[in-house]
Amino acid sequence: MSTIRVDNFGPSAGGTTYSARGIAKAWVNFNGIGTIAVRDSENVSSLTDNGQGDHTVNFSNAFGSADYVSAGFAGTDNVNGTIWVTAPPNVARSTWKQTGLTRIGISYQNTLLSDESEINLTNHGDLA
Repeated sequence: MSTIRVDNFGPSAGGTTYSARGIAKAWVNFNGIGTIAVRDSENVSSLTDNGQGDHTVNFSNAFGSADYVSAGFAGTDNVNGTIWVTAPPNVARSTWKQTGLTRIGISYQNTLLSDESEINLTNHGDLA
């Protein structure tokens, strides 16, 4: 087995060069209504439905520490207002952010947790 190691990479015809350190190490697009289901993902082994608007994304390969960065957005057709992707309320950081998973809460207009038809999450950091 061979390993290719690079610090930066880009298209052979020129254009934008990317840092290997800056790419997402895990991401997912999933349906959060009813039986939750992954539409597409990278480095995501499974999802857990913890209740309305409360989901856990489990990673196939763990991060090196729990100091990785997560960002996301969610939405539903025909909704006017803001939908937030946050840490679930009343859950300790040590529970919602671990090397092998991240747990998110989805809230509509920053109120109650809600299930949404499209949830997207990306995670950046170094893998173990």
